[in-house]
Amino acid sequence: MVFYHPIWIILAVPMLLVLYVMNLSTRLLNGLRCVVVILLVLALCRPAIRLPGREGTVVVVADRSESIPPEKLSRQRDMIELVRSGMGESDKLAVVAFGREAVLERAPQAGPFGGFISEVGPDQSSLCEGLDLALSLVPRGDVGRLLVLSDGRWTGRDPAAAAMRAAMRGIPIDHRVQERSSINDVAVQRVEAPQQVAPGEAYIMTGWIVCPVQQEVSFEFRNRDRVLAAGKRNMAPGLNRLLFRDIAEEAGTRRYTLTVSGTADDPLPENNRARVLVGVAGTRPLLCLTYSEQSGLAGLLRKGRLDIKVRRPAACRWTLEDLSGYSGVLVENVSANDIGSAGMENIAAWVEKTGNGLMLTGGGRSYGPGGYFKSPLDRIIPVSMELRQEHRKFSLAMVIALDRSGSMAASAGGGKTKMDLANIGSAQVLDLLSDNDEIGVIAVDSMPHTVVEMNTVARNRSERRKILSIESMGGGIFVYEALVAAAKMLSKSQAGTRHIILFADAADSEEPGGYVDLLKKCAAAGITVSVVGLGTVRDCDAGLLKDIAKRGNGQCFFTDKPREIPRLFAQDTFSVARSSFVEDMTPLKFTAGFATLSDALPETLLRVAGYNLCYLKPAANLAVVTVDEYKAPVVASWQAGSGRVLCYTGEADGKFTGPIAKWAKVGDFFTSLARWTIGDPVKLPRNMMLTQRMAGGICRIELHLDPERDKEPFTGTPTVSILRGESGSTPTTHMTTMYAESADLLVGEVPLAGRETALATVEIPRMRPVVMSPVCLPYSPEFKPPRKDRGVRSLDELASATGGGPRTDLAGIWGELPTHTRLAEISHWLLLLAAGVFLLEILQRRTGAITARRVRFPTRAGKEAEKEEPARKAGSRRRARRKKEAAQPVAPEAAEAGDGTPPGQERKASHLDAMRRARERARRRTDR
Repeated sequence: MVFYHPIWIILAVPMLLVLYVMNLSTRLLNGLRCVVVILLVLALCRPAIRLPGREGTVVVVADRSESIPPEKLSRQRDMIELVRSGMGESDKLAVVAFGREAVLERAPQAGPFGGFISEVGPDQSSLCEGLDLALSLVPRGDVGRLLVLSDGRWTGRDPAAAAMRAAMRGIPIDHRVQERSSINDVAVQRVEAPQQVAPGEAYIMTGWIVCPVQQEVSFEFRNRDRVLAAGKRNMAPGLNRLLFRDIAEEAGTRRYTLTVSGTADDPLPENNRARVLVGVAGTRPLLCLTYSEQSGLAGLLRKGRLDIKVRRPAACRWTLEDLSGYSGVLVENVSANDIGSAGMENIAAWVEKTGNGLMLTGGGRSYGPGGYFKSPLDRIIPVSMELRQEHRKFSLAMVIALDRSGSMAASAGGGKTKMDLANIGSAQVLDLLSDNDEIGVIAVDSMPHTVVEMNTVARNRSERRKILSIESMGGGIFVYEALVAAAKMLSKSQAGTRHIILFADAADSEEPGGYVDLLKKCAAAGITVSVVGLGTVRDCDAGLLKDIAKRGNGQCFFTDKPREIPRLFAQDTFSVARSSFVEDMTPLKFTAGFATLSDALPETLLRVAGYNLCYLKPAANLAVVTVDEYKAPVVASWQAGSGRVLCYTGEADGKFTGPIAKWAKVGDFFTSLARWTIGDPVKLPRNMMLTQRMAGGICRIELHLDPERDKEPFTGTPTVSILRGESGSTPTTHMTTMYAESADLLVGEVPLAGRETALATVEIPRMRPVVMSPVCLPYSPEFKPPRKDRGVRSLDELASATGGGPRTDLAGIWGELPTHTRLAEISHWLLLLAAGVFLLEILQRRTGAITARRVRFPTRAGKEAEKEEPARKAGSRRRARRKKEAAQPVAPEAAEAGDGTPPGQERKASHLDAMRRARERARRRTDR
């Protein structure tokens, strides 16, 4: 027996002392009370006894990575159901899925498996993490078994360590192999290239091709969109080499792609295409993002001897490898929609983590009207873009008509639906407007439903929760009904600006009805209509929504990313409010903060014809401010993480540029702002050198120190900040500390995974961050050509180390759980027993039933003895009475006076005698 809380045994001593003091009338009662006390004390100690059993826990560890064929991924749920079919009543089944990370899909329990729902990152196979998580689900002391559904091709930590832990706990690991065929798999094993070269340097790159059999292989080698080499080569079985040559033209990053194809059907085409990145050292150019390749601002900067690359938004991919080729980004009056949410996320992270720069100029498609409010760039720019009530010229009445059809119930990630994000966007509009503005909200399916009546924002702020609680109700959206209801609501308003925001599904907008005539009437009444379409311009109803916005004199936005909805609502609100862009001739004042940016001070008062009304954020540097009622920033800057961000709220090149364009030093002015943004090139001291190289999927960054140095060049330890991400996804960051491999060498290691690009920044104390060239793997390691039977051998090794093996009979795994002893707590049984004994004690004290004579069934001899028993007892009583009377004679006076009864007469019985006899009977009954 085991006691979990043996400390409570000390209560037995005082409780037994109390029982000794409170002595009961009989030994039996005292014994029962002692038993009750002992049982209660034992229950407090939580005793457990060892019992034999076979029930246990089976954990299925399912590989959900890309190396598993799709058809076998779909079969994993059926295999888990087969395992479940053999469970006993006390058995428990758990499911763990692993890829880049391991997740719990089902806790140990009974019942059917609902399927895989978690995203694990399919570009890796972290088998070790999956086994560790599975082992944690088997309670200590219990028996269990792990079943691995995988091809055995793992990445990351070696699963042998997890197998050792399983063996120490006596938990076998079985496996069921799920692998894809590698017959006729022609693949690019790797592409070797220098990590960094100098401008104008020629270099060689080597591609290694794996062929299963001798065959003719076609190949193509590209530098982005330019084909450097192509042709066919007769290749032998095994490794074959292809050599390529190129010359570095300018500083930046060069991206190469090698594609091969064999003559037979390839079972794994994903490894037929590999990429490699080569960094070109030198001063990198500044990217000028603009709609016109003949940008006047870019021309001014070129005259200022800045290296400028002009690109349209559609020509930019915004990947880390593309951004790494620039020293900064200049956004010249470009809408946030044309950059995209993913692009802005990458720019923001790139500026903060790598020390590069960002500069924004103003205009009608920038700042608030351009959709930058609540965008990923909003957090790093030094000005804010809210609509302040004191600066509003006209009141605004707005009605938001929301699609609440069935398609809005679809998940948008993060635990939210499309409807939730539309509600958030509507609530955000409520927050942006001033108290004197008016707002109303309508939810539309097959008919309009008023959620918030048209009223001032001050009165409708209390309805915010009602807006956020709108739910999808099914059906489709009837566009005409939505517009009619919104127009009727706005017709009651006397505001200077009246506007409708129609939110609809671009693939499910029905019943447009007579919207053309309706919008004509709206235009005549001064009501404008904008549309936010969830979908793309290629959807079936996109044309209708675009026509509604055009006829309604509003804007039309499309997005297939639901998380963009709130930002688009805010962007349209800024555009309609109009007070966010001031179109007046405004003088400028240069402050002392401008001296930190440039010395190109004007000799006369300068003016602009228009600017975006923004507000300075705390801790930002104000360099130029307007001389008007707003005192708004025109030039503001600050440090964003490791990088620099500068905002010029005037229009640099357009009709609102104003007289500042004729200033003789305007070129020096903008050049100084751009130079401050990108900063000076980082140069390490001559006695230091940074290098990086790839080896086994790990980027090794080495900081070489001068072996003849007199003292250490820095006090702290250098760190490496890694920015990593894939095209179209939000980048992630983490930091690692460099370690000393020798007296003169510090090393930092960056593991790579999947299709991601990693950009490392070395941060040395008291020095500016040094950005390394981007690195990547050829393709996802899940598609790397395996050595023969490597995966199967790996699984066999795990099984043999733990006592498991290949599992063909999935349902029979429960029968192979070993018999074991388990600890079962008996506290509840002791409490029940104590309650029963206590009830027996009460029964004995009240009735004496426990000590009563047992009823016996008489025999023939017993019956005869029973007949003689009364006479025998009567004689015995007479003899006893005579002896007592002879032994104790009564005095005459006592006989005469005793109780006052005359001699020779019997004394009459009193009530006192009756009570005495009752007490005597009770005493005799309890003493038995």
